Amino acid sequence: MTPRRPEVSAPGSVTAWRAARELEGLAPDLGWAEATGLVDGLVDGLVHRCVDLAAGRDEPTPLPLVAGPLGAPDAPADHASCRAAAARLRAAATTLRGEGASLAWALSAAEVAQDLAELLDHVADRTRTGRLRPADKGVVLRRLHAAQRLLHAGSTTLRP
Repeated sequence: MTPRRPEVSAPGSVTAWRAARELEGLAPDLGWAEATGLVDGLVDGLVHRCVDLAAGRDEPTPLPLVAGPLGAPDAPADHASCRAAAARLRAAATTLRGEGASLAWALSAAEVAQDLAELLDHVADRTRTGRLRPADKGVVLRRLHAAQRLLHAGSTTLRP
């Protein structure tokens, strides 16, 4: 069964809907279960923000907090999936910035999408050159948690 598409009425909402659809299938693999789980949660949150924008909402819908899975064995990051996701995230950031320029939560989501794209490119670069080490894990996780906080903070800025 195909999920129901929300009613769209805002100018440019087709672009935001398309951005949401393009983000839905992303599966960047950072090689660490915790990091990959957090990225999945952030991408899901960005999909929701694109749908909120497409629906013409003045306030975003609430997002669940994502902790990320724990305990899976580490593996090499998949640089191809990270690169593909980074490109889609940059396109979504442009849409959120352009179509949601008057909405603080959309601009916040655009910043998260841009930051996440840069992080995924960084992981892909370091993976291809063999310089991504276990010591990088803490830095990556801190950046992902910061992005999650920013995405959630942007969703509450318009509420009393």
